[in-house]
Amino acid sequence: MILDRYILRAWLGPFLGGLLLVLCVLLLGRALKLLGTVSDSGQVWSLIAELLILTMPYFLLLTVPMAFFLSMQNTITSLQQSSEMDALRASGVSYSRMLRVFLPVVLLLWLSLTYTATVLMPQGQINFYNVLSKVYAMKGVITFSPQRFTQGFDGVTVYVDGEDEQGVYHGVMLEDHRSGISVIYTAKSARFIMGGSYLELRMDNGVRLEGAGADQRMLSFEHYQVSIPLSDGNWSERKSKDHVTMMTMTELWQSMQSARPEAATAEWSRRLLLPSTVLILFFFALPLSLTQKRSGKAGSLISGIAMLVLIYNAQLLLHRQVSQGAFPGWTMWAAQIAMLALAIFLWRRAEADRMPRLFSLLGEWIYFIHQWVMHRLAHRWSQQKDS
Repeated sequence: MILDRYILRAWLGPFLGGLLLVLCVLLLGRALKLLGTVSDSGQVWSLIAELLILTMPYFLLLTVPMAFFLSMQNTITSLQQSSEMDALRASGVSYSRMLRVFLPVVLLLWLSLTYTATVLMPQGQINFYNVLSKVYAMKGVITFSPQRFTQGFDGVTVYVDGEDEQGVYHGVMLEDHRSGISVIYTAKSARFIMGGSYLELRMDNGVRLEGAGADQRMLSFEHYQVSIPLSDGNWSERKSKDHVTMMTMTELWQSMQSARPEAATAEWSRRLLLPSTVLILFFFALPLSLTQKRSGKAGSLISGIAMLVLIYNAQLLLHRQVSQGAFPGWTMWAAQIAMLALAIFLWRRAEADRMPRLFSLLGEWIYFIHQWVMHRLAHRWSQQKDS
């Protein structure tokens, strides 16, 4: 129990500090984006605070596993660098015994993140869009947040990559399903112009897709205009069934039984699989942290960040492919199970002191690169000091 408390205390500080730091960076970036949207409101700061709170569930799903994994790596490498881990191993204490204190932590985080993904996140999404709807109604104009789906219209969804200083949106995608048939527009650039109770979309250099399967028709255009009626200049309140990101788990399951279940299947799987990432990272922490002592913590930190990038990008790629119908839904589960199996395999090899040769070679390369960079920086600093 003394060992468990010691290791837990060594882990807790970096975990809380890292989680707070990453959350602050993400929230600050989101606040700066929202500032331009709500700046004309008399309650700008209270609105920004409310919107940031509503985005917290999604940010927590991403940052908690990262903070847990990197702080666990920091704990392991600290024990290794100080030779405490060598002493414990010499006295017959296994890696699993040293790190068993993290098992209840992983279970608690897994359950908490599952509740966040299945309950809090969809509630936050729908409330986020409804608050924005009120803001747009007060301003009397409409803008779109880059890299977010906007479902503020009846039967129309808009997505834009970004906006330039002239108010031109780039990377525009619009889905119009008001007539019951999905019509998708994609354009390199577009302008949104308010005209009474209508929003006029003027698109340049794009494609219009109508229908599905063998009945799908495509039209390429240089210029195209679409008029979107607004309800008395106001946006209507959104309902959970308007988009898969706002649906409850029950609604997602029902939508999965429909004729086009791809988006619902991808979202349903994502909500259940994202929390399990913390378990995968738990098993990866030990094999990725046992580096050569002379490389310090840099080797394990770099390998850990690389693993995070790989896992999250693989999840994002599969989610997109499943939602577009390119891959079946079970591929998301298969990839998660494969990563978990690899992590457990590497943990067992580390427990038996039989790590693959590739890991030691990577550790050596990271050490040499780290030393070369530090030498170059020191040399440049000395030259600047002499001059």
